[in-house]
Amino acid sequence: MARPRTFDEQDVVDRAMELFWTRGYETTSITDLTATLGVHPGTLYRTFGDKHALFLRALAHYRERLADDLAPTLLEGGPVLPRIRAVLIGWIDLAVQQDQPRGCLIANTAGELLPGDEEVARSLRGVLSVVEDGFLQGLQAAARQGEISSDLDLPAAAAMLTILLEGLQVIVKADPDPRRLVAAVDTALLALTPVHA
Repeated sequence: MARPRTFDEQDVVDRAMELFWTRGYETTSITDLTATLGVHPGTLYRTFGDKHALFLRALAHYRERLADDLAPTLLEGGPVLPRIRAVLIGWIDLAVQQDQPRGCLIANTAGELLPGDEEVARSLRGVLSVVEDGFLQGLQAAARQGEISSDLDLPAAAAMLTILLEGLQVIVKADPDPRRLVAAVDTALLALTPVHA
């Protein structure tokens, strides 16, 4: 009779995600994972398959924890542009609080594993698509409320915000003063607002 699992699988995925996010995929060994997660190597392999499979689960968890919440956050009611700004500035503020800013797991992974890993590429495209769609839903709500220019190309603007978000999270890893990037965010958002004569 098989012994019951003595760990919370979702908790293991969450902590694995944090480790991959901090250290990167290649430099995170199975030994690192088992030591940090408190899971025997055999249990890790039986439950998740291998390091790559666990990494794909971690990427999916990242999407669920961070990307999937974007649209609901932007659509909570009231003005949308301040919510978009808060999302972007939130990543800058997080970097300021960290001794070694780790940026975005998606941007980090794209730089580390692409091209060359199609499963990871599919996962990253999925996350970026969710983020872009979240921004698009927010911009559509902002357009209905008159917050943004009526002739704005909303899909292009959503793509621009996604690029801005990912770019910010690369730059904060190297910038000694991430707060200076707030002005860049405000400049980008200004391009979305109507010009009043």
